[in-house]
Amino acid sequence: MARVTFTTMYDTTMRNMQRNANKKNNIDEQVISQTKLNRPSDDPIGFTNAMSYRNILNSLGQQTVNMNDGSSYLNVLETSYASMNNIFQRCQELAVASANDTLKHQERLFTNMEVRENLEQLISLAQTKHKEDYIFSGRWTNQPPYEIKNGIADYRKAPANIALNPLDPARPFQDTPPVTIQLFDSGYLDPNLRPNPDNPMAQRIIPGSVTGLNGLQEKSHVVPPNDPSVLADYEIDYVTGNITLLSENAKAAFYDRTTGVLKPRDQYPSMNFEYIYRNSIDMSGEIYREVDTGITMKINSNPDGLFGKDGTGQTDSFKEIITLMQGLWYNDQAEISKGIDTVDTARKRALTEQAIEGSKLNRIDIVYDRNLYLTETNEDVRSKIEGVDLAEALSEFALADAVYNASLQAAARLMQNTLLNYI
Repeated sequence: MARVTFTTMYDTTMRNMQRNANKKNNIDEQVISQTKLNRPSDDPIGFTNAMSYRNILNSLGQQTVNMNDGSSYLNVLETSYASMNNIFQRCQELAVASANDTLKHQERLFTNMEVRENLEQLISLAQTKHKEDYIFSGRWTNQPPYEIKNGIADYRKAPANIALNPLDPARPFQDTPPVTIQLFDSGYLDPNLRPNPDNPMAQRIIPGSVTGLNGLQEKSHVVPPNDPSVLADYEIDYVTGNITLLSENAKAAFYDRTTGVLKPRDQYPSMNFEYIYRNSIDMSGEIYREVDTGITMKINSNPDGLFGKDGTGQTDSFKEIITLMQGLWYNDQAEISKGIDTVDTARKRALTEQAIEGSKLNRIDIVYDRNLYLTETNEDVRSKIEGVDLAEALSEFALADAVYNASLQAAARLMQNTLLNYI
């Protein structure tokens, strides 16, 4: 017969009370945390599976955040494209109306003013931002792709000298060929030009913005335009930024009458203008968002694809609109008709980019729906592994609480006994 000592009873009672207390505490923890797996020891296999599903849900959650951000970005692009298409369509309508040979020059100058407003709005759209980042600058999101600058003419690329007419020393520039000079902006030192910072080439000059060249008459202001006795002094190709010296007076303003050599720079006539500056950084960088595990999608638009390429001999949307403006400014019907086609080219380019971005939005919607389905499925499995049935847990807690209280009462009665009760 085994002997039951007071110490044995005490240890057994405390051990069983501790077990009842732990069970009650575990159920209480499950009710509060709403999960039955609070530590690996609760269910090692279940805890491992639950962690795997949590990792999947975290990944899906981050992908959802990425897709929401990408969708917001693409919606900004979509809105910008729609506004650009409205601008191109309006400019094309104005070009078609202005190509009518019954219009007078003054009426075309009024139309040119409206086209300029559309051009400035296009510049504003090119500077569209998403979360303070320019969306049409590739990866250089802190710099605008296009902007209007006030330029100061630099003629340093002018021909060093020109041939004079030896037949009449009094009029050395008479009947000599026109002289074409590429304009640069001496008022801005472009830090991005390589190998050294330099003044940018002044392409995309806005017709009607030129001031200075006092005493010299531009071609567009010659009235009447078909009077051969009235000769313009100069003509500007606003698209390429070339000024062509036509008259003797214009050539004399830049070249010495006795030698035909270019005068010192401080003797050149002043000339100011507004032009559209394209940032000289490489804006071909691409921005991506991860929409699925290991799968990314480009969300930004390449400026070359949307606006056209930069460089001498290249065209872009701004040059295409300025082609129309130049025709209106010079009252040149052929140039205006050409502007109809150039603006249409810009419109088609924007429509192409809009279609591409629209397909990306559709793709994001499809992936988003799949992501939502996977999230619901994995969350359901995870909840079955570690989730708590609240009604069942509360019932178990009530039972555990009753058992624990009963054990407390039994222990209290048992502990009242002393050694004398066993003698």
